[in-house]
Amino acid sequence: MPLFASLSRRVPFPRIAAFFPAGCIASGIVLVTTGLLLAGPAALAAPNAHRSSTKTPAGPATIQVGATNYTDARAWFGRLGYRAQKTENTRALVLKGPSDGTLRFEVDSREASLHGLRTFLSEPAILSGSSIFVPTPDIERFLTPMVRPSQFKAPPLRTIVIDAGHGGNDTGARNQTVKFNEKDGSLDVARQLKKLLGQDRWQVLMTRDDDSFVELAERAEFAKRKKADLFVSIHFNAVAKNPGDVRGTETYVLTPQFMRSTSSAKITPDDRKAQPGNKYDAWSAVLGYHMHRELLTGLKTEDRGLKRARFAVLRLADCPAVLVEAAYLTNDTEAKLIATPAYRARIAKALYAAIVAYDATRVAAGR
Repeated sequence: MPLFASLSRRVPFPRIAAFFPAGCIASGIVLVTTGLLLAGPAALAAPNAHRSSTKTPAGPATIQVGATNYTDARAWFGRLGYRAQKTENTRALVLKGPSDGTLRFEVDSREASLHGLRTFLSEPAILSGSSIFVPTPDIERFLTPMVRPSQFKAPPLRTIVIDAGHGGNDTGARNQTVKFNEKDGSLDVARQLKKLLGQDRWQVLMTRDDDSFVELAERAEFAKRKKADLFVSIHFNAVAKNPGDVRGTETYVLTPQFMRSTSSAKITPDDRKAQPGNKYDAWSAVLGYHMHRELLTGLKTEDRGLKRARFAVLRLADCPAVLVEAAYLTNDTEAKLIATPAYRARIAKALYAAIVAYDATRVAAGR
């Protein structure tokens, strides 16, 4: 099919049926359109509504499967200066950007690579004809903000709230080998980060500055009362199964409305509810991008991915927000590092560098 077809058509059913339960495409009809993107609450809220084409030739082709719209990734990012690269894997799409940044998508996979960072889509990429399509909401609310933040209105940055995870009777994860609790490590990193940020022009506040318990909702409410422009929640990770084999860094931002979280096997009715934090999806994605990049650079750790979840502190935050899982306390090798002041200082420096980079991006986007 030509890239900018003016008429909709049926996509051969066998091509995409393998990627979705039969109920998703009960009618067997998936439409391909061009023109304005069909994402957004109105489009996604109507699971059985199949859209006819528009006659605006400027937009990349889109298809609709069940309740989810997909956009031709090569065409969309081509408008942003990305060009397809040759690859031996015919089920993969590699796009090189104007500044050498590379995007990679693979058919039937939620995992993607954005400028060298591992990240995850809400639904798997699919193949239609010779083109690879990516969920439109991912493109609009997650990927594009990270590669072209200048397309989104820049928020202010005056007050930063740092959230040290856990506290009091909530110890968080604990490593028995080194006898170290998550609540102690997160508080130390938070204090060091506050000290670093205090050297700049921002007002910096903490949800807790001692070994006290603070309810999750109160952490977000505190940030709202203080009119925070940025919320950073600091944690260390844990896993029950094969703890010695799992290590690395994860970074989380809020899952956009109508999309499933990275760990979710399927979308649920709760995913269709708008959360307060969804107003800031674009700039939370930008913040998550810088956080994940700087943590990986500063810690030289394994990339566990830039992910999305509906954690309470992210859902309820009234500003761009991020939750970082800097390393795994259940991995003895990483726990021994976390237990050292020097390593926690490296984490604080990486978080500081990320906020500085976010601020620079914000300022550039506002020009």
